[in-house]
Amino acid sequence: MSSTQTARKASLDLYTIVWRWHFYAGILSAPILWMITITGAIYVFSTEISEWRDQALLKVSPQEVRVSYDRLREIAASHAASEDLEGMVVRSDPAHSVFFLAHIEGEPGNRADDQHQRIYLNPYDGSLLGTRIAEHDFFAVVLELHRSLMLGTTGRILSELVTCWGLILLASGFYLWWPRGKKNAGVWLPRIKGKFYAVLRDWHAVSGFYLLPLIGIIAFTGLFFTLVLGTGFNTTVKKMGHWPPEWFLTAEAPAPSPEAQPMKLDQVVPLFLEHSRSGEDAVAIRFAEKPELAHKAFYMIDDDKNSLRTVSVNQYTGEKFSILDPPDLPFLYRVRLWAVSIHMGKIFGMPTKILALIASLGLLGLSVTGIWMWWKRRPTGRSGFPRAPLPQSLPAWGWALMIVVGILLPVAGVSILLICLLDWICFSQLRKKKAV
Repeated sequence: MSSTQTARKASLDLYTIVWRWHFYAGILSAPILWMITITGAIYVFSTEISEWRDQALLKVSPQEVRVSYDRLREIAASHAASEDLEGMVVRSDPAHSVFFLAHIEGEPGNRADDQHQRIYLNPYDGSLLGTRIAEHDFFAVVLELHRSLMLGTTGRILSELVTCWGLILLASGFYLWWPRGKKNAGVWLPRIKGKFYAVLRDWHAVSGFYLLPLIGIIAFTGLFFTLVLGTGFNTTVKKMGHWPPEWFLTAEAPAPSPEAQPMKLDQVVPLFLEHSRSGEDAVAIRFAEKPELAHKAFYMIDDDKNSLRTVSVNQYTGEKFSILDPPDLPFLYRVRLWAVSIHMGKIFGMPTKILALIASLGLLGLSVTGIWMWWKRRPTGRSGFPRAPLPQSLPAWGWALMIVVGILLPVAGVSILLICLLDWICFSQLRKKKAV
C-alpha cells in the first residue's frame, strides 16, 4: 500500500471513529439535552414574562400619601406564614408595589426544604395584593429542571455530563463538517432540494457550523453552574483569595451606646434608595438579624448578578458603608459574574437574550435533526447503530486529546473511561465468539 493510500485510509478510519462518537453522544444525550435547551430558552425571558404575568402584584397607581414602611412591615407580618420576616424589596419607581419576604423553615437540619413567602403590598393603602411561595413559582421550577432535572445531586451530575458532551458534539461536528475539497453545496449553504435525508443532513451540518461559536459560549459558561467544574472553580477562587465575603456576609455595626435605639424603616429605606441607579433597580433589603449587625441591601437590574451592588447601613446611626459594585471585586470572581450573565443572556440586555434564545433553540434543533437522520436512515427492524472500528485505528494524538478532554472536563472524562471499558469488553467477547 502506497503512502498516499495509507494516509487516506488513516484519515477515513479517523473520520469513522469521530462520526461514531458523535453519533452515540448525540443519541444518548438527546433526552436530557432537550430538557436543558427547552428550559433554558424559557428561562431567558423569565423577567419579562414574570412582570407581564404578575402585573396585579407588581403595579400600583401612585398616590400622594404613602403608608409608612414600618406599618407595611406590621401588615406583612400579619399575613406571613412565619414570624421570621427576613427583608423587603422596594423600587424607586412610585408605580411599583413593595413585597416582604418571610422565611419558612422546613424539616429541622434540612435547609433544602426551607421556603420563602413573598407578601405583596400596595404602599399607598397597605392592602394585600397577594402572596406567593418563591420556590413554587413557575420559573423556579423551570430553573430547577434546567440545573438538576429535579433529581438533586444526580440530576446536576447528569446535566453537567450532557453539557460537557454538548461541547464534544460541537467539536466533533465541526470536524465532520470540514469541507475536505467539497464545493459550496451542503458545506457553506444547505441544499433545499434533493433527497430528504441529504437536505436534512445539510441543515444539520451547516446550521451547526454557523451556530457553533454562539452555542459553544453559552454551553461553556453553563459549566460555571455545575457541581464538579463549577464547585472546583469556586474553590479555586476562594483558595486564591478572590472570593469577596463582604459581598455576602452581613457586616457588624454595633450600637454606639447602650441606650441607642434602632432607626425606623422609614429612615432606613430612603438611605438605601439613594444608591438606586435607576427605576429598574430592585432593592432587596435584608433586615439586621442581630443587634450588633447592620441592615444590608442588594441592588440588581433584571436579576443580573453582574449588575449587583451591595450597601450596608448601621441600624442605629444610619451610616452607610461597604458600598460594593462589580468593578470593586477581585478579578476571578468577576470572571464568574461575567460567565453567569453571558450564560443567561443578560450581559448586554435584550440583544444578548435573543442570542441566548437562538443558541438554546439552535442546539435543540441540531439534536432533533440528528435523531431524525438516524431514524430516517435506520434499516427496518434494526438499530442502525454504526459498527465499532478497531481501537488501533485511533492515532496516538487522538488518545492524547481524549486524555486532555478528560482532564479538562472530568465528568465527561469518567464517561469516556466507562465507554472505552465497555468497548473493550464487547471486543473481547466478539473475539472469543470468532475464535470458537
